[in-house]
Amino acid sequence: MKPLAAFGLGLAMVLSTVPLAAQADEADPIPGPTVVADPNSPTGYTGHFVYYDPNATSVRFVADILLRNWQDQTDPTVYQPSQYSPGLMRGGGGYDVQMTNVGDGYWVTDVPLAAGANQYWFYVNNNTNLWVADPANSPIYAPDGLTGTARRAFNKVFVPYDEAKQNYAPLAARVIENERADSPKGTWSYVEVPGLPLLGGTIPRTVGVYLPPGYDANRAEPYKTIYMQHGSGQDQSDWMNMGDVPVIMDNLIQDGTTEPAVVITTNTNSLGAANQGYPNLRNVVLPFVESNYNVSTDAIDRAFAGLSAGSAVTQNLINFDADEFGYYGPWSGGASVRATTPNVAAPYILFGGGRWDFGLPNANTVANLDNVGFIENVVVAGAHDFNTWDQMFTTFARDYLWHPEAFIKDEIDTAKAGVDATSLNKGNKNALTVKLDQALKLVTKGDTEGAIEVLNGFATQVSEFKTAGKVTAEQAAGLDALAQKLLFNLGYWL
Repeated sequence: MKPLAAFGLGLAMVLSTVPLAAQADEADPIPGPTVVADPNSPTGYTGHFVYYDPNATSVRFVADILLRNWQDQTDPTVYQPSQYSPGLMRGGGGYDVQMTNVGDGYWVTDVPLAAGANQYWFYVNNNTNLWVADPANSPIYAPDGLTGTARRAFNKVFVPYDEAKQNYAPLAARVIENERADSPKGTWSYVEVPGLPLLGGTIPRTVGVYLPPGYDANRAEPYKTIYMQHGSGQDQSDWMNMGDVPVIMDNLIQDGTTEPAVVITTNTNSLGAANQGYPNLRNVVLPFVESNYNVSTDAIDRAFAGLSAGSAVTQNLINFDADEFGYYGPWSGGASVRATTPNVAAPYILFGGGRWDFGLPNANTVANLDNVGFIENVVVAGAHDFNTWDQMFTTFARDYLWHPEAFIKDEIDTAKAGVDATSLNKGNKNALTVKLDQALKLVTKGDTEGAIEVLNGFATQVSEFKTAGKVTAEQAAGLDALAQKLLFNLGYWL
């Protein structure tokens, strides 16, 4: 195992109350982003961006910060950052503005910004094929990653939440993406993986590796693992940078809302053929991670999620071998999991995407898949961008990972509704619904065997009621089918 570089999670961001005009008129502007507390900004904060290139004849500042109305989703308007009002969220697409040349190679622009991780980049000399990183605040790229026009350069800048001006709970929630001065910090690095095909025949392939705060190679309980897959024009760098995985994990762990876990980011180009189920992932990457880090080798303790093209990878994995991972997250890549996939009811699958995302999975398709599997679907405020994907990762890690109860609750609720629809008397209905509630509580507590015992009791009692003529054969069949689906899923991982 050879770590190529280890990084803390620092990112250039300076809070200041210095008037923006004074900063723009400085003789020596400071390259990079500065977030300024600004009473004249509709969000309470303004981003001051300085780009230095003495050879540039034109520099455009571009950022995925245009706004849409999350509070009233029937509103078709795309709002400018300067038009912010409570209820608006990023998801309107790219804000693109010519920067001001203030001399000596410095280019500046100011724009109101709202809470969370905001992504931006530059077009120099109107070359829109090359997404230029901010040299004063650049992502840290993998040594075997994409370069030049092949990759999209996403820089990020953290913006606080102004309670009085931003005044919108869904926006306040995005501060989970901001670095905290007091949070214990994990570490991350790019690590060479022997056995993966070399890039260009000479450059070793790497994966990104995040280790949680206080990672203990000798901890008695192995850590769980989360594998994250990038989209088109990206590589294993993006989830570690604009994807904000290290920061979000640090914060969730500090809050006690997710388990400390090891996160691996992989490069699609090194995983092998899709029609073979990405054999390098299965035969090289997984064994490497599980032999070099203190992580569980049980599939139920592994998760795999991806955005856009990475969602296609995720769904291909499910279709090829559904139980290679216990949890999956296909986001912003439609819904192509086959209902006929063997053991599709074994893993827990969280579909999702942005409200204004062209890759948003079709809700009806996902609902139909839920008839045969344990599937949830989440829609967040965003487009086909990291406004969506940072929120999806947060939601996945906080609310769904290692929480089977979050996936089986729908089946429990459906079974309870089925019981209520029968002509059983109140006492008999209560006898069945109590068992369903008890099974859910046991799953939540991690007592899978206890839940299975209770569900077997439920199925037996339904059968007895059918024999006694207290429920119809059709009602009994529906309730038993739900019980058997739950029993298959819970028993699969024992």
